[in-house]
Amino acid sequence: MVNEQALLTDLVDAINAWTEGSRSRSLSGLARRTGVAYSTIRRIAQNESVPHPYTALAISEVVMTTLQRLEFLKKHFPTIGNLMEECYPTKLEAEPNGEALKKFLSMEPHNRIFNIAATVRGTTRRAIQSLCGQVGSDSLDEMLDAGLLVELNDGTIKYTNDSWTQSNVEDALQQIRHSTEHFDKNLIGTEGASLMHSTGSIKPERIPEVKALVLKFIKDLSALKNDEESVGDIHFFCDLMYSLYDRQEWAPNEERN
Repeated sequence: MVNEQALLTDLVDAINAWTEGSRSRSLSGLARRTGVAYSTIRRIAQNESVPHPYTALAISEVVMTTLQRLEFLKKHFPTIGNLMEECYPTKLEAEPNGEALKKFLSMEPHNRIFNIAATVRGTTRRAIQSLCGQVGSDSLDEMLDAGLLVELNDGTIKYTNDSWTQSNVEDALQQIRHSTEHFDKNLIGTEGASLMHSTGSIKPERIPEVKALVLKFIKDLSALKNDEESVGDIHFFCDLMYSLYDRQEWAPNEERN
């Protein structure tokens, strides 16, 4: 038998701790993220209404860490809690930023928002709202809650670094796929976009020159965007790749370079 008052007390404490954890959090935001009506969330937060078990579980998914949720479930819904404990490793740890980054980069509009925030200038809530609407604001809150992005006192939202790169091949290819969705075809013909595809067939000894051209472009672009006099409010992206169609045409000793 569930002790309804104890459940409500623990849930109210968790909601209060969650909302106090960041100025970006609110009961209306909690309602959007859980799919629970705002009026219901408000009554629960004010200790006026004992939630339905499904409602309590939905709220716990947002306002509690994995460890907190596990203890909450074991206390109030022991059947679910014990089953959940069996499904996890013996020692639960907080999700590292690397895992959080990989998760959010696979989602939209999280990917777009992160890429904009992970720049020297960063971004703002107003800019994200204008670009992505309410779903963008909710996605932003998720990344702030996960500690992947930070909101500074002046309202600027940034990644913990001024830039980032993908070193894993599969992750980089996934990012390029996202970039094709971000690409605005309406900007073709302006200074805001450029697109090309080129193929060729050249002698093996000239292949290193192709790679050198690609690397030079990357170096020049990095120098431009990191120049203090160049930093501004226009966010852009650029993806670049080159490869061979048939690796068997390439000498094995050169393939490793």
